[in-house]
Amino acid sequence: MRPNRFIPLATILFAVLIASAASAAGPPCRPCAGIHVEDPATALAALQGELTVDGEARLYVSWPAEVDGTADPSVFKSLGDGGATPWASVTFRTPAPALDHLETLQQELDALAALVSGSGDKAHVQIGWQPSAGSWTVKDFAYLVKRAAVVVTGANGDARVLVGPLWPDESTLRTFYAEDTAAYVDGVVLKAQPSGDADRAREVLMELDPGKPAVLDRQAWPAEPSTTLAMAADGSARGFSVVFFDFAGDAAALSPLKLLAREFQGDMSLDPYTVPTGGERAWTFVRGEDLSLRVIAEAPRGSERLELFFDDPQLRSPRIFSLDDGFEGSVFDQRRTAQGLTVPIDGPRAVSLVKVERMSAAELEGLEEEVRVDDTRQMPVEEILRRLQATEDDQSRLISRYTARNVLHLRFELGTGTGGVEASFDGPFYFQQGEGFDWAWESFYFNGVKWRGEKLPEIPILQPEKAAVLPLTINFAKQYSYRLRGTDDVDGRDCWVIDFEPLDGQAPEGESLFQGTVWVDRELYVRVKTRKQQLGLEGEVLSNDETFFYTPLDAQGQPTEWSRDAYYLPTRVVGQQVWSVLNAAVQVERESLLSQVRINPEDFDSQREETMASEATMVRDTDEGLRYLVKDEEGNRFVQEEFDTSRFFLAGGVFYDDGQDFPIPLAGINYLDFDYKDTGSQVNIFFAGAFLTANIAKPRVFGSNWDVGANLNGFAIAFGDELFRDDQEVPEEEIDRRQQSLSLFAGVQIGQYTKLDFTFGLQALDFSTADDTAEAFILPEDTLVSSFQTELIYSRSGYRFRLGGSYESRSDWEFWGLPGNTDFNQEQEDYIKWQASLGKTWWLPKFTKFGIELEHLNGDDLDRWSKYDFGTFGDADVSGYQNGLVRASEASGFHTTFGIGIGETFQVEIEGDALWATDEDTGLEDELLAGIGLEGTVMGPWETIVNFEVGVPVAGPGEGFSARIVFLKLYDDPWWRKKGKKDKD
Repeated sequence: MRPNRFIPLATILFAVLIASAASAAGPPCRPCAGIHVEDPATALAALQGELTVDGEARLYVSWPAEVDGTADPSVFKSLGDGGATPWASVTFRTPAPALDHLETLQQELDALAALVSGSGDKAHVQIGWQPSAGSWTVKDFAYLVKRAAVVVTGANGDARVLVGPLWPDESTLRTFYAEDTAAYVDGVVLKAQPSGDADRAREVLMELDPGKPAVLDRQAWPAEPSTTLAMAADGSARGFSVVFFDFAGDAAALSPLKLLAREFQGDMSLDPYTVPTGGERAWTFVRGEDLSLRVIAEAPRGSERLELFFDDPQLRSPRIFSLDDGFEGSVFDQRRTAQGLTVPIDGPRAVSLVKVERMSAAELEGLEEEVRVDDTRQMPVEEILRRLQATEDDQSRLISRYTARNVLHLRFELGTGTGGVEASFDGPFYFQQGEGFDWAWESFYFNGVKWRGEKLPEIPILQPEKAAVLPLTINFAKQYSYRLRGTDDVDGRDCWVIDFEPLDGQAPEGESLFQGTVWVDRELYVRVKTRKQQLGLEGEVLSNDETFFYTPLDAQGQPTEWSRDAYYLPTRVVGQQVWSVLNAAVQVERESLLSQVRINPEDFDSQREETMASEATMVRDTDEGLRYLVKDEEGNRFVQEEFDTSRFFLAGGVFYDDGQDFPIPLAGINYLDFDYKDTGSQVNIFFAGAFLTANIAKPRVFGSNWDVGANLNGFAIAFGDELFRDDQEVPEEEIDRRQQSLSLFAGVQIGQYTKLDFTFGLQALDFSTADDTAEAFILPEDTLVSSFQTELIYSRSGYRFRLGGSYESRSDWEFWGLPGNTDFNQEQEDYIKWQASLGKTWWLPKFTKFGIELEHLNGDDLDRWSKYDFGTFGDADVSGYQNGLVRASEASGFHTTFGIGIGETFQVEIEGDALWATDEDTGLEDELLAGIGLEGTVMGPWETIVNFEVGVPVAGPGEGFSARIVFLKLYDDPWWRKKGKKDKD
């Protein structure tokens, strides 16, 4: 054993302890960096992305904040929630000398207190002064700083106060500290130029105020973002606690500094003894808890390979960080000899970040005289993929065909409510290598109720287009890149974790590809799980996520142990799609389950032929996606290349609540077409006697992410509009109201999960007297309400979040009500409404579900006719409440539902609604409006679907009940379409 090998280790350990004690007052990182932005939104956008900053990692974000009352206090929280450490660069404008303008100074101090109050325990406030008149002096500034520091500490005792930026000269610092400012400041910001003066100023600062952090002010953003690591390391080596940059870029440009924040947090210290050779410059930092190293190394300009050599054989396990996403990559050519460790980096960026471990004390005890030449070789991702492909090729030979029972559940959620609809298909499934699969729909369930008709209806199939090339397969051209992220445990299996994406990070124009992750068993090299997200989608499907779970099966298709002799199939697939349907983003949760698997059955062909001969609706997996397998006149099945995108329904029913004199009959038709006359447009027309709605929508306008459309709604009858005030109904102010509306829509899909919608609407309101309306009551003017609404919808993993707001204006608005009515206000001719909601439905086995939605409604300048209504056709439905009875300017609460299927013949849901409403005009103050509803679905005669709902109020002023029943019958081929086909033939 070589004793001298341990001298550097002991020295390093001692240096770490000294550095830790010396830096106790400084930031919990070394090196530390920050960015300065003129607009905090720039930083918030850049903080997003795959690589995030969280925990105790510190990435400082500085932004200018005036103390004139215009600065936004919420920026502290927004940046903190985004992972940054907020750093407000506050500039006072009080004229000089400050003592002659104390009133102005006090106004700015008051604004500073309001800004900092509630700013959080990581808030940093930098005090600067640019007098609007007069000449700046150090003494004046010292006075202002002490006043400001006291205000900041009083408003937030956890906030840290810094001063600057100060010009880096000795005279300024000595004069400033001569004013007894040391106790008021937690750090000093020094101008970055010239660098020599900044270094000298830091030395003076250490003399005047030992241990006080020195911060290097904003430096220009380099052309190559990785260079910021070297600049931060160089600043730290020169003794600066934080180095700031003028940020110019996006999330990708900020990734190196995010990684710096993550990897250099905690008790890090500069290690001058273990600096590698081979690069242009390098800086090594050691972590106190385990003495592992983080090395920032500059590559020689234009070099294609960088080899770092550490003169210490006790180092091991080097890892190279990706500066784009922070993932650690293995170094496969590393060489460890008795002389040291060599770490090669192919194709290095301007600056590289390397992590190196050090042997533990226990390992050093057993260190032999001779060190092995090479460490154990790490497996490259290419070799893992090759073994996976080999295993899957072998599986494809072992499993030439199989049969199974396949159940597909489609759970539709429109908006954020709890009224989701579930459609399920069940039947035999036949798979054959090289041919895809055939699937028969023997059973169809709507909300858990089994279809009782002789034949299942052929519904339009909305589906994402087929991907041009699947990942993890061998192809002629390379379309995907792969990265080994590391290892993970999945259901007790030790797995390689491999990320994949298109070569350029996105699908080429006109193609659809995937990005995602595959978990590969490290022992067997089979897939354990695959998660993928489709890119480059076109048509109605806006996003498509799928996760495949693989199960080992024995020869009889039963689950078995993980082994090389097992057969592996994706027996469960879960995912989410978002469809654009009539300008609405419809979230569709999918779950596919394989059971009763039979591998390589001898009767495969006969079983499939028997199913083909049946009357079951069948689909086939083709190169163009799912297509119906229909019968010709001889009864032979063939692929229907083009399927009918339209459907026709007959609808009937009745609606009643206590606001109506009689039940409202509903009887009419519904026509729906997802590709009207092959134009790609979606058309829907629903006419049911007293009610008409018509929609037209065009998804993917000109191949973009935008959709446009229009919607027309009309009621032929007027609804009663009663008034509830001070716990009493006021019948003499009851009127009837009828409305019609026309809306124009435009929406854009943002990423995979977010949609932003814009709506311009025109609503015609007609008012008339009711039976009890007082003769003196003046009706509101019939008016046309124009509105502009914007709505943001986020859908992921079954969660649905909606935030919307609208500005609305009436064309005519004059006095209404009884003489002396104080509720009328001419300023309420224009008003604003906004809503927010968050919901999720949990779909459980046996057609059981539980859903909940949280909702908040609010607005400004709302009057009786624009406030929120809580009836069936209102803004927030409370079971049992009649339309127009209770109105409020603000409400918050929740909606819940619990549904269960009963014997495949009946599905029932219990609904509960509770909203706390507030309205000053009608005397509501957190008034609980609650109701319970019972909704059911059952198959009716003549292949109709019957849906009914009954609701009763249980809290608040609501009385009586509300009820509706609807019959719906689907026609695959109405008589006029049959006639058209016959004439064509």
